[in-house]
Amino acid sequence: MTSKELIKKSRAVIKKKLRFDFFSWIYGSPVFKQWRDKITAGEIKELQEELSKQGIISHVEMNTRKFYLKVIRESDAKSKNSFFVPILLFLLTVLTTSTTGALFLGRAAIGSWEDLSAGFNYSFAIMTILLAHEMAHYTASRIYKMQVTLPYFIPLFLPAFHPGTMGAFIRLRSSMPNKKALFDIGIAGPLAGLAASVIFLAAGFSRLPGETAMWDYIAQIHPLDEPGGVNLVLGGNILFDFIKDYYNAGHLPMNEIYHFPFIFAGWIGLLVTALNLMPIGQLDGGHITYALFGDKARLIAMLSFILLIVLNVYLISSLNSYAWILWPILIFFFIKFRHPPTKDNSVELDLKRKVLGWLAYIIFCICFSPIPFHIL
Repeated sequence: MTSKELIKKSRAVIKKKLRFDFFSWIYGSPVFKQWRDKITAGEIKELQEELSKQGIISHVEMNTRKFYLKVIRESDAKSKNSFFVPILLFLLTVLTTSTTGALFLGRAAIGSWEDLSAGFNYSFAIMTILLAHEMAHYTASRIYKMQVTLPYFIPLFLPAFHPGTMGAFIRLRSSMPNKKALFDIGIAGPLAGLAASVIFLAAGFSRLPGETAMWDYIAQIHPLDEPGGVNLVLGGNILFDFIKDYYNAGHLPMNEIYHFPFIFAGWIGLLVTALNLMPIGQLDGGHITYALFGDKARLIAMLSFILLIVLNVYLISSLNSYAWILWPILIFFFIKFRHPPTKDNSVELDLKRKVLGWLAYIIFCICFSPIPFHIL
């Protein structure tokens, strides 16, 4: 039974008694919800019995306000993995990131093969970082014998400053068996992406020329005293600044790093790692937090959301920076705060995983850029 078939059969039974949480199905198991004053526990039990007759297992959880009904396939039937779409999107994203990388080096957006190939270093770096992140999720999912899609890359090309892609994602086709699996799958991606990012940063900074040679190189890309140009300055973070200082690269200003493909890709990789480790909803950090704290994860997510609002207020009022303005909107309307339950929530994490979970929060702190970019 596919996810769409599962949802269709469940809706036929549930009708309008519960509301479907649209984004829950992306992460493996659809969830239906309803306010507690609009349906009784007895009615929920009747729905579960009807679902069972249709070959659908369900798991119910509740808090002081709502019922949550998670529907699960009776058996996770093997489904064929489509290769065409993931490979096509991968190749298109190689093209958009190569074109973007060429622009960072002052080449034409649509020009000769020589122009396009100039962006290959950036494309190789950013695609490797994203692929490492997603394939770590994929591998961890397969270890737990879960059905999962290959990574879907999202190509992007805009006539403005951008990374050439909107990232990548995988989709689980199986129910999350327990908190250990949830934790292992959730943390695998950020750890792999972080490792790849650090490798490219080390490679980039170790090959950075001295100050005079560096400015000569940048002058070949754009005039150093260009009047009226937009001066976009990228923000550092603890880990990026540490690596930069380790290689004595203080002469590289943050408004010029995108001319150095490995360094810029590594900076994006750290930013992506931090974004994914936000302890909210069904982000990787949300998976880790739910595995560690269960339903208390919702309170942690709401507190994180409030802190993000405070950061936005400060940046807008004090620095006129709108760098984080979209994230509260995305979280409130799409990512949300609540994490759906696993198939067996009784399984607890061992000490090793708990320590690794707290390490994930430290990684978030050292990769997070309070001001990822601003314009001078």
